[in-house]
Amino acid sequence: MQFSALTLLTLATAAMAAPSVSPDTIETRAVTLIDLWADADFLGLKFTGSADVGQCKNLPSDFNDRITSGKARANYRCTVWVDKDCKGTGFSFISNPKFDSWVDNKASSWKCVAR
Repeated sequence: MQFSALTLLTLATAAMAAPSVSPDTIETRAVTLIDLWADADFLGLKFTGSADVGQCKNLPSDFNDRITSGKARANYRCTVWVDKDCKGTGFSFISNPKFDSWVDNKASSWKCVAR
């Protein structure tokens, strides 16, 4: 069976255009990980945070130092920190806490990891 030069060129072009994916490549995408509320009992102004798993995020200015309760999404453990860039003292949770008084209305950043 003979291939024409045009057929071979078409096949070569298609092979070069196909993406190469290594089996070691792990794809990460920002996903919704956390819900935080300004008031106790998951009431008031609500922030829903999306990030890559393990990525530190600073709270937007309208939520900085205003968080009182929060929920981590299923299968994640989240931490809120009193300082930006996930520094300072942190408070970790996996379900639906009302924040301890020392972190209540003091959170400035957050991060979630798989548990």
